[in-house]
Amino acid sequence: MMAGCKKCGLYDAQQRECCWFRKRLTGDEVVMSDNCSYFIETIYEDGEPLTPYQHTLFKKSDLASKKMQGPI
Repeated sequence: MMAGCKKCGLYDAQQRECCWFRKRLTGDEVVMSDNCSYFIETIYEDGEPLTPYQHTLFKKSDLASKKMQGPI
């Protein structure tokens, strides 16, 4: 089960914007966000959460590494 935008590291709560899609989300979109395949748990460093932009970089590198896997 996926969590919603409010628990995602890609979501900027102050701007109410998803940094992955570069889109401001409406209240309905946030409520219906439980099945987003780009969800990433919030990562903390020294007790502080990383910024949504930093989470975006992590997610991009994660997806790129998965593309390199598969049959040879």
